Amino acid sequence: MKIGIFTDRYLPQTDGICYSVETYRIELEKLGHEVYVFAPKPSWRYKERSSRIIRFASVKGLFWEDYLMTFYFPPQAIKQIEKLNLDIIHYQTPGQIGLLGAYYAIRHHIPLVTTYHTDLFEYVKHYPSVLPGTIALSLLAPVITGGGMEEYRNALSSIKPERSVDKWNQKIVVRGLTLLHNHCDLVITPSLKMEKQLRSWKTTSRLATLPTGVDKITTTKREIAHIRKKYDLQKDDQIILSVSRIGTEKNLGLIIESFDIIGARNPNAKLVFIGYGDDLELFKQQAAKSPYADRIQFTGQIDHQKLGAFYSIGSVYGCAALTDTQGMTLNEAACAGMPIVMIDKQVSEVIVNGENGYFSRNTAKDFAAKILQVLSNPKLHARMSKRSIELGAQVSASKQAAKLLRLYEETIRDYEPPKPQLKSFFKQR
Repeated sequence: MKIGIFTDRYLPQTDGICYSVETYRIELEKLGHEVYVFAPKPSWRYKERSSRIIRFASVKGLFWEDYLMTFYFPPQAIKQIEKLNLDIIHYQTPGQIGLLGAYYAIRHHIPLVTTYHTDLFEYVKHYPSVLPGTIALSLLAPVITGGGMEEYRNALSSIKPERSVDKWNQKIVVRGLTLLHNHCDLVITPSLKMEKQLRSWKTTSRLATLPTGVDKITTTKREIAHIRKKYDLQKDDQIILSVSRIGTEKNLGLIIESFDIIGARNPNAKLVFIGYGDDLELFKQQAAKSPYADRIQFTGQIDHQKLGAFYSIGSVYGCAALTDTQGMTLNEAACAGMPIVMIDKQVSEVIVNGENGYFSRNTAKDFAAKILQVLSNPKLHARMSKRSIELGAQVSASKQAAKLLRLYEETIRDYEPPKPQLKSFFKQR
């Protein structure tokens, strides 16, 4: 099978979408298929090593610092797509490259799949500056789909201003994405939480829930010793670990607030944030005001393959986010045997309350209480650690890729090209 993946987020960028695309690319190729990734070029000097990864020139920072905006698709790139004779197209993002994939699939009658990775409905509340982008999405959607006047009228009505910028953004997101999704042959959601959201938007296309597969990230004693020394993490420290984009949408402020309670009760507890984002300085300032500021660390971005050392020495994984669509880092932590405390009950099936972690209320007091409960009970910690490994193994990269392949095969099998439009009586004459 020849598979075309169109994405506006890809390595060397570091986020869940990038790793999801790369994980599936690797696993699908192991299964004997040809996978072609169309993605932005991170810099003018960047040289791609693989002939199956096609890069488009881009510029940085239109909506946020690590966003890559692609303006131009040269004719030779379109010809290159044509020569591949793709069997299926899977677009991962509703950005320029993702929409190119959707446009090409619809125009050339190729089965079209998308994955709804990002909860844009919630994200626009944290990043109101993306309003121009959401307006562009709404206006482009009927162009991409080739829809009739009804779709154009809906697009125009969606950009009518609302009193609240948040509500305006959200209205545009719902209408624009639903229009695009309803022209897909399959819409994949990474969690049941997102499937419920799309159903509430009246999505009519087939929906399937498929979390991205993850495997345990291996490490070495040398790597572990290195990070212990670099970040002053002692063997008797009980490390609360958080790996995510450093943004307000991740609710990291609640974790810092909860550590004021944890720090007072547990002198060995330390809090480590891994990641980078536009709000890094904001959270550093909050942490600096904590009475236990000397036990809170921000490592910045860490290479994905180096995370294994952190997972291996972490005592509890803490996740307070309410806007995540799936729990890739949660699942990685589970594979490493970490008990998990989190708030969102719908984002990952790998966490079972009371078995390998706890669900907390959205309060610093309860979040702290749940973490302290795990840290203070060695037998409970050991039992939860063992259960995390068992549950994490259920969503391995190879298992999830095999499921994705079956979805592709079913989509191709059931695909029916649109019937050609009959010319009117007057045009025939």
